[in-house]
Parts: sequence; C-alpha cells; structure tokens
Amino acid sequence: MVFQATPEFAIKFTKLIALLGTSWPNYEGTPKWKLVIFQIRWWATFFLAITACMTMCYAAHNQYQNILNLTKSLFDISNTSQTFVKMFFCKVHYKRMRYLLHDMEKYVEKAELHERELFVKYIKRCGKLHLTVMGSGLLIIHIIILAPLALPQPFPNIADYPFSIDGHPTYELLYLHQSCATIHCLSIPAFDCQIALLLWYAGARLELLSDEFKNVTDDKQFAECVKKHQYLLWYIQEIAISSRGILAATGCTCVLTAISSGVHIVSNEPVPFKVPFMISWVIVSSTLYITSWPAENVLQMCEKVGMSLYESAWVQNSKELNSSIIFVMQRSQTPVTIEVPGILPVLSLRYFMMFLSRTFSYFTTLRVMLDKIDINMDIPLEEQILA
Repeated sequence: MVFQATPEFAIKFTKLIALLGTSWPNYEGTPKWKLVIFQIRWWATFFLAITACMTMCYAAHNQYQNILNLTKSLFDISNTSQTFVKMFFCKVHYKRMRYLLHDMEKYVEKAELHERELFVKYIKRCGKLHLTVMGSGLLIIHIIILAPLALPQPFPNIADYPFSIDGHPTYELLYLHQSCATIHCLSIPAFDCQIALLLWYAGARLELLSDEFKNVTDDKQFAECVKKHQYLLWYIQEIAISSRGILAATGCTCVLTAISSGVHIVSNEPVPFKVPFMISWVIVSSTLYITSWPAENVLQMCEKVGMSLYESAWVQNSKELNSSIIFVMQRSQTPVTIEVPGILPVLSLRYFMMFLSRTFSYFTTLRVMLDKIDINMDIPLEEQILA
C-alpha cells in the first residue's frame, strides 16, 4: 500500500485535508493563539469563497443568452457555493463536532489489539477511495488554474467584474483571487471525508459490539453491552444531526453539477473542453459515494447487532431479561438514518445508485434532444480552431 493503514494515519490525513475548509475543530485546552489563527483562517476562506461566487453569479447574469457560458458559470457556482455552505454548517455544529471527533480520537488511543485490527480493516477498505478522490481533485484544480494559458478565457473560472480588469496589477490580483478560490474548492470532498471518518468509526464500534453480544455469558455483560448500544445509537444520532446540512448540500450540488456539466459532456464541444467537466463530475459523484458507503455500513451493522444477540448461546438458554432482549433486537431493526425530508432521502448506497441512474438517464435524454432538434450550441470560433 502507498500509505500506512493505521487509525492514527487516517485521522492525521483527514485533519490535513480539513485545513482546506477549516472544518476540524480545536479541542479544549488549545492555546489561545491557535484559536485566533483558526478564526482568522476560517473567516478569510469564507469571504474568499463568497466573493468568488459573487463574480460567477454576475457572469451568469451577463451571459444568460449563451447556453454554454451560462452552464459553465452554473457549474462553477455549484462547486464554489459548496465550500462556504459547508463551512457554515461546520460552524453551527462546532461544539457537537468537537465532541464527536475528540471522543473518536480518545477511543482509538486506548483501543485494544483486536479493535485496532478491525479499524485497520476499515481503513484499507475506504482509504484508497479517499486518497484517489483528493488526488484527482488536486489534478483537476491544477488543470483549471492553468487553463487560461491555453484557452481563450482570462481567468480560471467564468467570472465578470463591474470594472475594467485590463490594468496591472488589477488583472494579476484578480487571477490570484480566482486561483485561491479554485484551490479552496478542493475542500469540497474534505468535508465529506471528515463525516465519512466518523461514520466508519461508528460502524466499526457497532461491529465490535455485535461480537460482544454474541459472546455474552451473564447478566452483567449483557447490561454493559446494552449501555454501549444505547451510547452508540446516541453517538450516531449526533453524527446525523451535525452532518445533515453538509450532506444535503452535497446532494443538491451533485444534482446541479450533473445538470450543468451534462450540457458540455454530451455536446459537440471539442474533447479537451469536455475533459475537465467529466473529471469534475466524477469527483463530485465520488464525494457523494464517500459518505453513502459508510452510511450503508452503519445500517447493516445496526441490524447485525440484533442478529448477533439472537445467535448468542446464552440468550437462547436464558429465561430472564426477555423484555430487554426483545427491546434491543427491535431497536436494532430501526437504525438511525441520515436524511433531510424533501431534500435528501435516507443516505445509503441505494440512494447513490438512484442518483447515478437518473444522471445517466438525463445525459441520454439530453443527447437525444440535441441530436433531434440539431441546436447550434454557439461554439466560439476560437474553440473550433483549437479543436
């Protein structure tokens, strides 16, 4: 493997990429100067994203009659808006997120050998996905920033300003602003990687608990397992509350990104112009998968707890605690879910597959419509020459 699959490495890697969005909270006892730097960095990147998004909205307003430029602007807006929206929700749930992450780190530090082995198994399962998404995001960021060197556009993104941009150093400063905003977009999957880390951890804890339920031998052990079960259900509920807004933003922007990028992917534009949209769409879709996968695992582990209790030899031969046993088994059949009524269905692999299915149906329908009505997409002459 190209990285060390340990719980400590997974946490450090997630902390590192969380710096892009200033989403990993400071724990109690952190020096005051670090808290000040954290606040400065948060507000600086927050206003960076908002101001960049405003220039893109202004460009979309000015070019609404050109479908290609309009969809490019919408594509940029959907990605840039994710950053400050997710930052806002992290700010709202700062204390809750701090407790969840700190509790996870404390448990990992004191984990026994068999627990660490299970954590390593989970890290090997999802680690490559996180590294691939972040690496691909870094690649597309470089392509977008350097695109003006080869394409007839002044800035990395489609942006307009209500003043002249031809002077110096005005142009250089605006280019730097757009480049920084583009780099900040790399934080989009970082937010979801942080949520996924908590979900994978919760799923691993439930799997460990299922083994404990299966091997329970007396009333005292059973009572301890019930306490752990109640705590883990509460812990998952706290994850759901703190991540609901972030994941809803991911779901909504995935749809908007698919709609706006689809126009370019299925159009007659030159292939070099399609590649950034194709890669970006894959990355955004993978971001949704990053959290759908561990959410599905949590649902399965909740059910596994009930099945493990049912298969326990002690429970099958026990004449006592029948009501408690039935309660735990019934509670395992109604796991905690992450959803936002009317916006985000229950987060799971089923939802992710539904998203992919409808996206590909949209691409196919759009391609058929373009072929049937034979619309002139008004491709600029410069793009035709480059093709």
